[in-house]
This record gives sequence, C-alpha cells and structure tokens, in this order.
Amino acid sequence: MGKRNRAALLPTHLPQLQNLIKRDPKSYEAEFLQQYRHFQSMLSIFCLKPDEESKELAELVTFMSQVCSCYPKETENFPQQLVDLLKEYCTVLHPEVRRSLVQALILLRNKNVLDNTRLLPLFFTLFKCRDKQLRELLYNHIVNDIKNSNAKAKNNKLNKTLQSYMFTMLESCKTGNSEENKIAAKKSVDVCIDLYHKNIWNDAKTVNVIAEACFSPVPKIAVTAIKFFLNHNEQEEEEDEDDDIPDLKKMQQANLHNKKTKSKARKMEAAMKKVKRKSKSKGKAESFNFSALHLLNDPQGFAEKLYSKLASKEDRWEIRVMKMNLVSRVIGVHQLTLFGFYPLLIKYLQPSQRDVTMVLVAAAQASHALVPPDVLEPVLKAIANQFITDRVSNEVMAVGLNGIREICVRQPLAMDATLLQDLAQYKNHRDKGVMIGARSLIALFREINPELLARKDRGKSASMRMKDGSIKSFQFGEAGTMGIDGLQDIELLEEEGQEAEAGEDDGWEGWEVDESSDSDSDDGWIDVPDDDTGKYLDIPMSDDEKEENKTEDGEQKPKTRRIGKRQLRKMQQADEREELTEEEKLKLKAEAEARRAEEAKKQEAALKLATSRILTPADFAKLNELKMNKEAEAVAGIKRTADEKEQDGQVDEGTILGPRKKTKQDYEARMASIQEGREGREKFGSRKGKKERGSTTNREKSRNKNFMMIAHKRSVVSKSKRSLFDKQKQLRAAITKQKKMKH
Repeated sequence: MGKRNRAALLPTHLPQLQNLIKRDPKSYEAEFLQQYRHFQSMLSIFCLKPDEESKELAELVTFMSQVCSCYPKETENFPQQLVDLLKEYCTVLHPEVRRSLVQALILLRNKNVLDNTRLLPLFFTLFKCRDKQLRELLYNHIVNDIKNSNAKAKNNKLNKTLQSYMFTMLESCKTGNSEENKIAAKKSVDVCIDLYHKNIWNDAKTVNVIAEACFSPVPKIAVTAIKFFLNHNEQEEEEDEDDDIPDLKKMQQANLHNKKTKSKARKMEAAMKKVKRKSKSKGKAESFNFSALHLLNDPQGFAEKLYSKLASKEDRWEIRVMKMNLVSRVIGVHQLTLFGFYPLLIKYLQPSQRDVTMVLVAAAQASHALVPPDVLEPVLKAIANQFITDRVSNEVMAVGLNGIREICVRQPLAMDATLLQDLAQYKNHRDKGVMIGARSLIALFREINPELLARKDRGKSASMRMKDGSIKSFQFGEAGTMGIDGLQDIELLEEEGQEAEAGEDDGWEGWEVDESSDSDSDDGWIDVPDDDTGKYLDIPMSDDEKEENKTEDGEQKPKTRRIGKRQLRKMQQADEREELTEEEKLKLKAEAEARRAEEAKKQEAALKLATSRILTPADFAKLNELKMNKEAEAVAGIKRTADEKEQDGQVDEGTILGPRKKTKQDYEARMASIQEGREGREKFGSRKGKKERGSTTNREKSRNKNFMMIAHKRSVVSKSKRSLFDKQKQLRAAITKQKKMKH
C-alpha cells in the first residue's frame, strides 16, 4: 500500500522523484519522460505570455537541470531551449523565473553539459537586466568560470572571444543611450579589472579594453577604468586572518617558571605554527608584474586623446584631476612629448586652487629627461611666483619648493642659476618645512649641477669635485649608459669582480655546447679580456669607493699620480686664499683628463660586454643577490647618487606636502581622541553594587552559615532577648527603609 501511495505522489512531488532518478535512472525513465513532456507543453504556453510569473515552470526547469545528465540523449536540446528563452525574453521575464533559468544554466555549466563559449556571452548580455541580485550572481559565476578555465593553461580561444565581446559592449555604450547598455558595459569593465588583479587576464588586450573604457561618455565607467590605471599597483591580496603575531619569547619565558599543563602546551604549539606560517608568507618571493601602463598599444595616442578630453572641461573637477594624473603618469612612464599639457597645468597652479597638490604631482610626473627645458621653465617660474613669496603662508611655500625639487629631479636642465640662487636663500627660514624644502633643493643640485649654486652653497665635496673635473655636465637629450638596465646589471657584476667566478662550469651545468660557435672558449661562451673590464675605474660622485685594482695579466697600469682628498682640500683652501700655482693647475687638469678617459673606457667596456657576453645562470643568481644587497642598502639609509635612484614615474602627494607641523587640536578633536583611548577599557567609577567582584562579604557569608554555628554569637543571643519596644522600633525602621528604596 505504501509503494502505491509513493507512485501516486511521484508526478507531483518533484524533489522525491529527483532523488530516485539519481539513484536508479533506468527504473524511473518513464516518469522522467512524462515530466519532460509536461515541461515542453508548459514552455510553449509560457512563451505566449512571458511576463507572467510561473512557479510551476521554474520548478520544472530546476528539476530538469538536476537530472538531465542521467538522460543525455533525451535532453539534448534542453540547454539550448533555456538559452534561446533568455535571449529572446530576458528583459520581460519575471525576476524569479529569470533567476531560476540562470541558476539552471549555471548548474548545467558546472556539470560540463553546456560549453562556456555559448553561455558567457549570454551572461554578459543579461547584465542589462534591472535585477541587482541577478547581476551579482552572473558576475561571480563569470569570474570563477574564467578562472577555472585558465587554471591549468591559458584558454586563448575563450579569452579572445570574451575580450572582443566586451570591446563591442563598450562601443555600443558610446553609440546607444540606453541605461541597460551602460550597466552591462560597467559590469564588463569590472570583470576585466577583477581578472587582471587575479593574474588571469594580464595581457595587453585586456589592458587596452580597459584603456578604451577611459574615454566612455558614462562617468562611472571612465572613473573605474582611470582608477585601475592609477591604483592597480596598490591592490593587495587578502591578508591572513591571523594578523596578531604572538610574542613567542615572552611565552617561552613564562613557561620556564609557570606550571606545565596540556592547555599551555597546546597554546605554545599553536603560537609556534602561527609564527612559522607568517614567516613563510613573508619569505615568499614577490612577483613583480609589468605595470598596466607599459602594456598600452599606443601610449602617445592614448595620452593625446585623454588630454583632449581633459581640455574640453566636460567633466567634474574630481574626474579632471584623475585624468590629469593619468596623463602625467603615461607621459612619465613612456617619456612622451605632449607640449600642450604643461600650459594647461599652469592655469591651475594657484595656491587657492582646490587639490593644487595633485596638480603639482601631475607636473612632476609629466617631467622627464626628454622634455625640453624651455617647456618646463614657465612651469617652474609659475610655481615660484605663485607659491614662494612672502604673501602666502609657510605651508604654501614648502609645497612650492617641494614641487620644484620633484620637477628638477627628473629634468634638472629646466632650472636656471638666478632662480635657484633665489630659492636657496630660504635655507635659513624660520619655518621648518620651508627650510627643509630649500635645503633639499640645494642638496639635489650639489650632486647633479653645483655650478648653478652660489659658491657658499656648494659645499666642500661639490667644490672638490668641480675642481678635479669628476662632475659630468649633462646636455639635453644625452643618455648615459647608466640609463640602461642591462648595463647597470653588468656594471654591478663588474664592481663585485665576479667575472672570474662567472666563467666556471657550474653556471652551465646540463647545457649543451654549440659546435658551430666561433668562441675559443670550451664552455660555449665568450671570455672577455681583462683589458676591457675597466676594473680600476672610480665611480663618479662617490667619495667612499676609491680602490685601486691591479690587472691580472701582469701588465702595468699607466703610472698617473692621483690627487687625494687632503691634497684637494689644501688646494681648495689655497684657492680661497690666493690663486693656484701653475703646477697645481696642471695637476688638476691632468686629473680631470684621467677621470674623463676612465669614464669613456668604462662606457666602452660596458657596451662591449653587453653586446658580446652571454650571462650564465650563475651570473643571474649573483645578479639577484647584488640587487637585493643594493635594495638593503637603500633601506638601511646608505646614500646613493641621483643616477642610481629608481624613478618609477609616480610621485606621492606626501613628498609634495613635506613634513608639516602638527596643528593644535580643537575641543572636538581632543574629545574624540579621549573617547578613542577609552575604548576597550573598564568604565571609571565606583564598583559598589556591581556583581563582578572577587568574593562575597562577611555579612553575606554569615547568612549562609548553619544556625548551630552562630547560635552562641552575641548578636544572635541579644536579638532573641529584645523587648517589645525594641522590636517595634526596628520594624518601623525596616518599613521606612523599604518605602525609600521604592522611590
């Protein structure tokens, strides 16, 4: 009787039928076909009125998507029917029915019944629907599906198809004015950015699709794309939940003296694991990816197009500041020439201008060695005239000096001697920010071009280097060997004297030697003669590293007497007192010629090594070690020359503002800091009446004692011998006390 009742309920109870079909598909094939025919009839009826809600159809779709993998031949057309239904009626369907259809398609995709090349373009189209929950569901599935498809290997077919489809959606957003197209294009850009941050779509095509979104007429899309280019390096991975690292030494010291228990041992073991996991995550090698700005196909065209949008003044000021920042970053990274951008910046270089520090940041980022000094001179003069005067506050003067310094770091030829000497006079200003800004400007030109400074501002080391000719004067458009990363790497190897070690066989272990090589070396790479290494060179602008290296082939170096520090100091002091003698002038001239010859020999040797030497794996390992040591020196505060400083093209706003004096807090700020300090602390006041205390009072303990323990106490005995008058008096007092407690 029970089986008959279950068979009677199967046509109407779909979850039970679904469970039975998954267990035994063959036994319940007839029931499934009955439900499948019912679905076909319901679908034909629903297509007549697609805007109505149909719970029965939604239940049938969910049931069919769950069991269709058990009957692949019978349900061959089922996925395509759902896709066609959504394509045709996606905007008019009831939200519940539409969500059921999407969930069914996601389930079919997870079971590999449906291909993602057919499904994902449909989901991008469904972004047009005005359903926030549906868009969130589609977004999560698209990102996860693309991530899983590219997990083992890059699925280039799928990636190119979807990227082309997203580009088409962005173009349709420009031509059409419908709100649905704008939402779909915005979600498409979000998907591209999310996949780029996950290192799934980190190719040039993705970056250029996002770059095209910067010119969208929809402000939300343009702002999202611009923020990606400005802030994508700041995107950090989610940190571990265990942010608080326990003090391991303190716990170990406590365990030495405290009682050993199992709970304390477990806590100690958990702390050890946490510290080990944290140290392991810190020890991982950081993956340095190319900046998205380097992957632009046409950076010059991108910058010019964005500059024309900026000059039209169609957007709000906040968006224009972001575009200004992006244009300057592109100019600085790719060293472009966009001469119309600098007069645009001069218009906004006013102390009263809102976000003027960001304008100064843009001016610094847009400066590089290939910008003509004549173009940057008006910018420097505008900053000096508007910011560095006695009519403005000290903070404004410090900002102006810092802005000029950041521009001169990238293009020192834009500064002339008259302006620099005027700015250097603020080195003794009463305000600390102004004084630091002026002195940093003086320190910069002491390294790169002390001739522009007044004689009293040059300093001893700069004056000595000027006399011995070790300061190299740069001309516009001149690019030294230190500007090339490959030559820098080889020079690092040469400075450490690693050429002999690099020729060992350990670096090429397991490699085959090309028999057709013209090299005389047996290891398959070229041995560079020691004459071309230039090991006895002195690095310019460094007073600490002066070591004389001997040649290894036995040849004698030319005997040229060097002028030491003490002798140069004596000559400088003699120069201040009187004119130099002819002998001293000849010595200085010979020293300058020797240094110039060594510099030329150094450049020639580096170029020859870069074009003729093949670096082994041992060289690369040693090079990584040298780079790490160089970075460690920079962190430790060891001074480096201006040529060695890394400039990634980005300027922090804090460097423009400089050190600022902490202003006095008002009453609201002081009270806010006081309340913040009280967080997590017990409230100050009396503990009377609080239940949280260490123990009970003696009076409370006496109430719980056995009567025989207190029967002979004086208070108990006297209480039993009270007179009637005393009893009435205490009773009235108790009643009065109770009445007062009620109020």
